[in-house]
Amino acid sequence: MRYYSVLKTVSMSFLLAAALLLPACASAVDKNEVEQKDNPVKELHQQALKKVQAENNKIRWVSYGDAVVRAREEGKYVMVDFFATWCKWCKKLYKTTYADPKVAQAINADFVPVKIDSESQDKVTYAMRRITKAQLADKYKVSSYPTIYFLDKDGKKADVLNGYLPPDSFLVYLQYIKSGKYKKMSWDQYVSKEAK
Repeated sequence: MRYYSVLKTVSMSFLLAAALLLPACASAVDKNEVEQKDNPVKELHQQALKKVQAENNKIRWVSYGDAVVRAREEGKYVMVDFFATWCKWCKKLYKTTYADPKVAQAINADFVPVKIDSESQDKVTYAMRRITKAQLADKYKVSSYPTIYFLDKDGKKADVLNGYLPPDSFLVYLQYIKSGKYKKMSWDQYVSKEAK
């Protein structure tokens, strides 16, 4: 009987540590054990899963220099979002479109995302040189906000999106880029074809 009590205490301690220290491992806990009544691990398990899910629903932004390298290594497009802190449409893009879990998942899966404050004096690496983010915006000839450049895996311009799109339209735009259809038709042609 005493052996069972010690074993139960050790097992509970192990499960508690796994739920606290390794949220990804919490999903591997036997569902039947977690669903038991009065199980102290159940709440920790659910919190860990929610945390992991919340992280998966956020865009994983990277630096410009890292994005160019990763895109080449992973065969993905780079998505460079040029914004200004005072731009109301940029703020709306972040609050609605980028906050949408489907958009975030699509971006994380198929693109390497970068956000650039077009008026910032912070430095980025561009063509093996250190320049300001404002200078980078000048190099891309950004004149309105938001402006989103899509670059292929070799860093060449694929397409440019000027302005705001709501989440559903933005998902269609991401598919337009990912599919390579931008090489054969304009965005307007793609939208009219997809609408039929």
